[in-house]
Amino acid sequence: AGTVAMAVGASNVRSAVIVSAIATITAMSVVVSTGYVGQISLATAAFAGVSAFSLVKLTAGWGIPFPIAPLLAAGVSAMMGLLFALPALRVRGLTLAMATLAAALAVEQLLFRWPWFSGGVEGARLPPARLFGIDFDANALGSARPRRTFGFMVLLAAVAVMVAMVNLARGSTAQRWLAVRANERAAAAAGISVTRAKLGAFATSAFLAGLGGALTAYSLATVSTRS
Repeated sequence: AGTVAMAVGASNVRSAVIVSAIATITAMSVVVSTGYVGQISLATAAFAGVSAFSLVKLTAGWGIPFPIAPLLAAGVSAMMGLLFALPALRVRGLTLAMATLAAALAVEQLLFRWPWFSGGVEGARLPPARLFGIDFDANALGSARPRRTFGFMVLLAAVAVMVAMVNLARGSTAQRWLAVRANERAAAAAGISVTRAKLGAFATSAFLAGLGGALTAYSLATVSTRS
């Protein structure tokens, strides 16, 4: 349905499909952190923002091309997810939710307001995404915006993430996460490393949120604290 809408839909229809697909990818991060491992994280938007601003630095600042740059930007979010996971090693539930919310606010006030990283109030413009001569940039003139090639790329990314999540649910990693969610002491008694499970889940969750943030940055073209 998304492919048909992207192929024949008007500009507003294509925009709605793109936003929905990016939201799907971002929502998968909550599925990992809360659904699989039972850890409530309120820092999803912070991870997405870190990835978006990192993408600008990687492309405009250091010249790293597409599609390597968005994957690296999501990797930066994954590393931050490991830092956010440290409180999860000691607390859970509402206490953890408040800890991640406080950390997200700290990132917004400190990192997003750092002109070198965020480009200041006006933000920074993202170079167009091109691969093998194909323009994946969302920007186009008039009714051609958002560009259909960008929409198809976002849909493909959403499908790839959902397929990966289905395969993950069938594997041993998700089974360990579910065991930790059910009972951490029982999981530890069964030989499962609770620490490794939580760190891995938070990093995966942050990576997915970062991927959604990178795609959002491409859709906006200009990334700023106001966007």
